[in-house]
Amino acid sequence: MCDLVHLERRGIPAVGIATAPFADEAIEQARLLAMPDCRMLYIPHPVQLLTPAELDARADAVVPAIIAALTAAGAS
Repeated sequence: MCDLVHLERRGIPAVGIATAPFADEAIEQARLLAMPDCRMLYIPHPVQLLTPAELDARADAVVPAIIAALTAAGAS
């Protein structure tokens, strides 16, 4: 979350990605870092047990959402 905030404050659009069970923590961190409206995507949990191929598939599946978040109206 800190990296996302630092990038955004430098004018570099960023999207945070967290697994769904950590959504509350991500939201709270964004609020504490004074960026409560930062772009976030939540993916299914867990990821640490995935094989490399499964992790690649999970990453490929979220790319369209990342692009949409970065190019949406109002995006930095």
